[in-house]
Amino acid sequence: MTQTSQRHMIHERTLKTVSRMMGLFMLTVALSLFGASAWADGDDHGYGHDPKSHLEKLTKKLSLTQEQQDKILPIIEEKHQQMEALHQQMKAMRQKAMGKIEAELTPEQQAKWKEMQEERQEKMKEYKEKHGKGEKKGMHGKGEKHE
Repeated sequence: MTQTSQRHMIHERTLKTVSRMMGLFMLTVALSLFGASAWADGDDHGYGHDPKSHLEKLTKKLSLTQEQQDKILPIIEEKHQQMEALHQQMKAMRQKAMGKIEAELTPEQQAKWKEMQEERQEKMKEYKEKHGKGEKKGMHGKGEKHE
């Protein structure tokens, strides 16, 4: 096998690996964006991020007794803590995968990769501004007050 054909094979494998990783990355982004309503557990975003507001909505909609509220709140709080832990794990996995992808790229590809990341961040910022995220909605339990 010639050196040129070996390089070609290595290049093809690298492209396939990068392509797979980008697919995984894009799936993660899509799930993060479009899975937000499932994460929120409810009809308006932010519903599942604050256990007490979640309980208030359930109480209003289901006419919960005080005894039921006292039993349900710890369940909601536990779910909230578990969801936040999963969110942090997903964030760490995403960062690790992105680091591995970048390590496989040439300097030219790394420069383009960084541009892609900046574009992605800008699109995310625009999306959040357009959909009202950053105030009450979509805070994922970061200590902000929900009214």
